[in-house]
Amino acid sequence: MSLDTASGTGAFDALLQRLGADGDPARAYERLRERLLALFRVYLPAESEALADVVLERLARRAGEGVVIEDVRAYALGIARLVLQEARLRASRRREAEADPTLQPDPDAGAEQEEAERALHGLHVCLSLLDAASRRLILDYYGADGGARIRLRQQLAQAHGSSLNALRNRALRLRARIEECLRARLDPARKP
Repeated sequence: MSLDTASGTGAFDALLQRLGADGDPARAYERLRERLLALFRVYLPAESEALADVVLERLARRAGEGVVIEDVRAYALGIARLVLQEARLRASRRREAEADPTLQPDPDAGAEQEEAERALHGLHVCLSLLDAASRRLILDYYGADGGARIRLRQQLAQAHGSSLNALRNRALRLRARIEECLRARLDPARKP
């Protein structure tokens, strides 16, 4: 049972108190849990433990809320029926989703992710082949968006003692070198 909050502990204590009305609360709790496990093993054996815990958590919550429960075992069985219906409905929806071809994952999604990771790694390698000043320039030149891009490029041109056009031409040459390096890394059969 995963009632680990203070209110959850109080709810569990309330459940044990109700179960202890006829004797040992721990023994009554274990008997109830075994009954729930037996029920769920008939219908959904793979989920029996988890479903039994769900029932006990809901039962404890209701007991902690002060709900009048005359027969704890019968009340637990009612909750178990609802939990079983919910589990069957989930399984049915899962089967329908698995059978629906429009909901299937794209078989190339993993390949696309792998290709993107290879490209990113290749980009890092190609950038590392540039000298530090060129690497800094290309990263700064393409690093900003919108209005900040224009201001940054003006600052870069001033820092390099060149015009915006000269800076752009230098960045385009560096970009072409990086692109060529990246193409060579992604397609090794291709000759530069």
